[in-house]
Amino acid sequence: MKILALADFHGKFPKKIKNRIKNEEFDLVVGLGDYTGLPAWRPIVLAQLNAGKKGEEIPSGEDILGKKRYKALLKKDFQAGLEILRKLNRLGKPCIIIFGNGDWYKSFFNDVGKNYEKYVGKMKNIKQINYGKTKFGGITFVGFGGYMDIESYFNKREWKSEDAEQIKVRLTRHEKSKKNLFKILRKTKGERMFLFHYPPKGVFDIIYGGKSNPMGGKSAGVGFFTEAIRKYKPKLVLTGHMHEYQGMKKLAGSFVINPGDAERGRAAIVDTESLKVKFFK
Repeated sequence: MKILALADFHGKFPKKIKNRIKNEEFDLVVGLGDYTGLPAWRPIVLAQLNAGKKGEEIPSGEDILGKKRYKALLKKDFQAGLEILRKLNRLGKPCIIIFGNGDWYKSFFNDVGKNYEKYVGKMKNIKQINYGKTKFGGITFVGFGGYMDIESYFNKREWKSEDAEQIKVRLTRHEKSKKNLFKILRKTKGERMFLFHYPPKGVFDIIYGGKSNPMGGKSAGVGFFTEAIRKYKPKLVLTGHMHEYQGMKKLAGSFVINPGDAERGRAAIVDTESLKVKFFK
């Protein structure tokens, strides 16, 4: 089986990808999240991270942009991601997706109100397994996407704006996510493939950016993803989130693949039998 793996569109489906896949054969499309999360959000997130590091009050998007501009960006962001999902559906191939931290989706912790689930449910080629599993081609695909509280956020000395109660909330959410993933995995048998938005800790997880990025040099990896790989030994792990990387590495005996960010025209075709990967640069 050949899989077209795509991640991190951020509202853009470049012609470069469309032109390349016209001449490629693949049986399944896998979407690894962040169909939206427009670049306009990045300076806002950076400002919030910097405030958190300094112990200052963290500004909201509305504080930074103003009410009118913020509301307009939310609307534009939602529509951009929805259009990406529609384009994936129009590829005419079976498509399995999870969501990313930048997407509009229902999580374990809250309901964002307007979200993509009901729209995806009407797209005949797309199967959403954000916190679930499905079988295709004899392989059980286990999906776990959406927002995650990564371990790098738990250090009170690093995040001076967070008090003990806020750290406790993060730890509780993290533990709840871990329990839910392992609950899903206990019900799986046979050959497995993991679809993660965030990378497992230990591979494709170190953030670039240097001094300009308050997260530079930190890990964005999820430790219990690595635990799951060690215990259940999936044949393949597909992951996104980290625009810094594109490639394949081995972790605890399993191959982990980051197809690169689709926003810049990067993708991968993965042959599940030969374990060969063709990367689009």
